Amino acid sequence: MPVDIVMPKLGLTMTEGLIVEWKKKEGDEVRKGDILFILETEKVTYEVEAPEDGVLGKIIVQEQETVPVGALVAYLLKPGESAADLTDAPAVAPAPEKTAIEIKAETPAVPAADAPVDKRIRATPLARKIAGEYGIDISTIAGTGPSGRVVREDIEKSKEVITQEPSETSSGEKLVKFTGMRRAIAKNMLTSKTAAALAYMGNSVDATKIQELRETLLPYVEKKHGVRVTITDIMMKITGAAICEHPVINTRWTDEGILFLEDVHMGMAMALDNGLIVPVIRNINKKGIGRIAMDRVELIAKGRESRYTPDDIKGGTFTLSAMGMFGLENFSAIVNQPESAILAVAAIMDKPVALNGEVVIRPMMNFTLTYDHRTIDGAEAGKFCRTLKEMIENPMLALAQ
Repeated sequence: MPVDIVMPKLGLTMTEGLIVEWKKKEGDEVRKGDILFILETEKVTYEVEAPEDGVLGKIIVQEQETVPVGALVAYLLKPGESAADLTDAPAVAPAPEKTAIEIKAETPAVPAADAPVDKRIRATPLARKIAGEYGIDISTIAGTGPSGRVVREDIEKSKEVITQEPSETSSGEKLVKFTGMRRAIAKNMLTSKTAAALAYMGNSVDATKIQELRETLLPYVEKKHGVRVTITDIMMKITGAAICEHPVINTRWTDEGILFLEDVHMGMAMALDNGLIVPVIRNINKKGIGRIAMDRVELIAKGRESRYTPDDIKGGTFTLSAMGMFGLENFSAIVNQPESAILAVAAIMDKPVALNGEVVIRPMMNFTLTYDHRTIDGAEAGKFCRTLKEMIENPMLALAQ
């Protein structure tokens, strides 16, 4: 009996997925572990593997179509089976708790002899959503998908026809379509700016001691764990320790009140080719610098190989954004909702400073805290920044926790 290939559930919060690309086509032989297709959720892409050997018999859901978790997307034929075994396969993958992905026009269940024939409008959920956003009557669109289904491209083409002005052309312009990740970033950042009361404060700190700590730990951690410690690893450890001293930083705003969270799950802002993502190092307050470095390396590798699952980027309680690699002297970041704060860490630069009545050159670093003033008062944010400065300039305070 053919094997059902369904849209997998990659995390607790995943409800649907977009098929970005099929890596195999109908009739292709596949081995267990071969990549069948690539799916995309709001923020991650994921390669779906074949569960066993066989032949890809029928693709039901095409590229750029979104279907719910658990929906049938293809059939895999086992050895000895043929396409004839799929004669009765449905043309449309049913969504959980629904009979079909379609809307039925309002007509009598049993029409009279001269009544109009029942009309069905077949369309993917994504096509319906986009049509609603553009104000397009989906019943006027000719579908090009399986069995005449209206797919995303049909709506986009219709929009282009509606909005195109032949007199306005430019050979040098290029429109890059939104990805699910870019839409999620835009929504999250806009929500943070409009729904939260963002405030900022920062400080300049002497980074001598954290540089010395890195040099001390570097050979030990590399020998024991096989990874190289970075200033970012140390800053995440120190920041986690400072948060434990000031629990109000590790909170969330809710309709019922301010939720204080017990453990610190540190988001690590990371740039990918197609956008920003924030993978999470969990329980950072309970981990040593070596373990933090290992987690960071693993998450970076997952990002480069597009192997993130939704659970890798969910559940953060505080985010650190380090952009020293760009030589930035100062910058601020937008809070990653639903968190209450984010720390922007700039580059370490040699600067002249006054020390014991003399001007000396020291490695200085700026950090900026962005916080939601609804949950964190300015005085509390100031206390946190003071503790953070003390721990950066004397990291043994953080390691002693």
